[in-house]
Amino acid sequence: MTYKVTLTAVGVAIIAAALSFAEPVQAGTCQPVKAKGVGKDMATATLYAQADLKQTAKSLRGRVTQTSTNCLPAPTGYRCKISAVVCPN
Repeated sequence: MTYKVTLTAVGVAIIAAALSFAEPVQAGTCQPVKAKGVGKDMATATLYAQADLKQTAKSLRGRVTQTSTNCLPAPTGYRCKISAVVCPN
């Protein structure tokens, strides 16, 4: 009898320890997203990247809360990347 109780207690302790390291998954949390745009000048590349970001936020049914834009020269013009956070409405 004592062996079964001890084995059960150890099993419960192992399951509890495993679950304590798992992060909870919550519906409706914010997600990081990235958008890209390429254009002949920096303004056009940024405009395309913003349109891509808007479409991504729309498909996720959320709103953009934080953004960071990075534009670099490319062989054909400029390449802009926007990193953002999209949160549910």
